[in-house]
Amino acid sequence: MGSLKLAAAYDAAFCFYYGENLRALERAGFEIAYFSPLEDRSLPGGASGIYLGGGYPELHAERLSGNKEMIGDIRRCVSDKMPVVAECGGFMYLTDSISDGDGQRHGMCGLIDTPCGKKDRLVRFGYVEISDGTGLWLSKGESIRGHEFHYYDAEDNGEGALIRKASSGKQYREVHISDTMWAGWPHLYFRSCPGFVRSFAEKCRRYNKDRST
Repeated sequence: MGSLKLAAAYDAAFCFYYGENLRALERAGFEIAYFSPLEDRSLPGGASGIYLGGGYPELHAERLSGNKEMIGDIRRCVSDKMPVVAECGGFMYLTDSISDGDGQRHGMCGLIDTPCGKKDRLVRFGYVEISDGTGLWLSKGESIRGHEFHYYDAEDNGEGALIRKASSGKQYREVHISDTMWAGWPHLYFRSCPGFVRSFAEKCRRYNKDRST
């Protein structure tokens, strides 16, 4: 099967990961290479994919915005179709901008054309079940579980996935999905859907193959 190097953001701005998610990625053949969007200037060499977890990018928005080298490298790699999974804070990092607690807007990666701003209360909270309406990451009938917890919101949260709240059954659409990107507010729990991890790994292998031809 071969090892795939996965660039996973980990620092004060991106620090929320389910440990089981990381183990599931390793079982799928990923070698996880951690990097800091705050401190590093580029992604780990030889990466086949990017995992941007949750955290507190709003508390470090000025520093994240100021690291133009890292933003440029992520923009280049994602634009070149390197697969990326971005959850909550990671999703915020991929948008046009994040407004800090003082309302000052800081430019981010600009890969998703929408700004993020703070609301005066929790936008969404609780466990959810997520179905892929595009069929690009999950097959028909598959779903993945996760949770949402955020005070920030984006003007465009995407429409690629159908979200169902576990507590009420309420449904709504969000998540930006393309063949090589899954970016949205829910923190995913990979163990609930092994097919999602397999799909991510297959996309990263295809990226490697396309890059080598």
